Amino acid sequence: MRKPSSYILVSGLLAAATLFAGCAEAPSLAARENIRSSWEHPLAYAGPDEVTIKLTRARDNKLYLPVKINGRDMETVIDTGARSVFDLKTMRAIGVATYPTSENYYGFGGYLHVHVGYVEEIDLGGLKSVGKSVTLIDLTGLKRNQAEGALPPVDGLIGADLLAALSAKIDYEALTLTLKKPHSNPQ
Repeated sequence: MRKPSSYILVSGLLAAATLFAGCAEAPSLAARENIRSSWEHPLAYAGPDEVTIKLTRARDNKLYLPVKINGRDMETVIDTGARSVFDLKTMRAIGVATYPTSENYYGFGGYLHVHVGYVEEIDLGGLKSVGKSVTLIDLTGLKRNQAEGALPPVDGLIGADLLAALSAKIDYEALTLTLKKPHSNPQ
């Protein structure tokens, strides 16, 4: 089966092929190869077989999870009803190349235009998702709402795609998240 010449991995297990439509600037050859590689090969995981991460709960009752993306500390919210997304402006600020898609994301009060970017590593308490294309949207509205409500800043959402892939278990009493490396790890 022939795949489109330009395609991306939108997110983990809920992968979807999307043509680069209306890009102001075409992705570089290296970026296309990284995106192509993460699409053609399943995600790789590194680190321990299982980790337990301490969560925090703010007064909004959301569960906040610290992560590292390409070695940078980020704060995320666990959202079991969404796919994982990260803030477009934050990813650009740490040097992640971003590319627009023809896809829109509904949430945070309306439709948001989706971009993708390729990150070398998402570190979840030492368990690392290596070589991943990620969904990026403008989280300015969410960040503003968080600040106005005196809530923790948010750089993204960890959603069902990563949580399912890593057999997530949330212990609400202990405020911990336990993740397990998938058995079919390609590395």
